[in-house]
Amino acid sequence: MRYEKVYVETVVKFLSDGGMRPLEIVWASGERFLIDRVKFIERAPSKTGTLIAKRYTVIIGGLEKYLYFEENNERWFVERKN
Repeated sequence: MRYEKVYVETVVKFLSDGGMRPLEIVWASGERFLIDRVKFIERAPSKTGTLIAKRYTVIIGGLEKYLYFEENNERWFVERKN
């Protein structure tokens, strides 16, 4: 199964210690998804075959999802099955 990278608008809170926490994901259609909680932050590859990115394991509507941050171009993305 193949996956594609979908860049998403992300509302982020910047912390005084220099960290950041995603609060909400906004799809191109305008649909918004509130992030209930961030469980883990780690460097990991995505299933799209891209370089290692900062992966946020988040809870949205009670479901665990991955949200990635590419530090080299400062963009957020999610994986979608082709």
